[in-house]
Amino acid sequence: MPNVPVCATFADPILASRHGGRLRQSRGRIIPYLSPLLAILVGIVHAALAPVIVVGGVKPNLVLVAVVLVTLLVGLLPGMIWAFTAGLTANLLVGAPLGSIPLAMLVVSVMVAGGARVLGRVGWVYPILATFVASIVADLIALGIAQLVTDAGSATLPVDLILAAATLNAAIAGLLLYPARLVARRYGADEALAW
Repeated sequence: MPNVPVCATFADPILASRHGGRLRQSRGRIIPYLSPLLAILVGIVHAALAPVIVVGGVKPNLVLVAVVLVTLLVGLLPGMIWAFTAGLTANLLVGAPLGSIPLAMLVVSVMVAGGARVLGRVGWVYPILATFVASIVADLIALGIAQLVTDAGSATLPVDLILAAATLNAAIAGLLLYPARLVARRYGADEALAW
């Protein structure tokens, strides 16, 4: 094998594959270059479908479900990238106050990652519970921002709608958890899935 500098091997994947395969694929990232584009796609799908789909009087928050699953399966940094990118995309396409969705999703991402660090990732229980709690937090943040930017007085908190939306989002996360794990395993997030 020719004498190839190590720094060149790690910098150029093609050169590394030609010279003994010293470059190992980066683990813990789902399709690193396409990830923000997938997040934008989730934001567009959320903006298109969430106003139309109504289950039990509430609308699903697809961006929230995606952010929770990406944060749990891949890590905090990709979760924050998804939170900002998908949140901003959805925010630009729906009538929410500008910046409210990305802010709520960033808080959700940090909260979910912190909870996973403290409580551990318990099979399928924590992702569903995290989605339920994250949905409540995101709705409270959205209501708080709406109170700040509108002239509305102190309105009553729609607890029944917030809990129904949290239940719907947790159910969607439960349905998408297994396929999301398969995708994460397929594209190299095995270390994050060692639970």
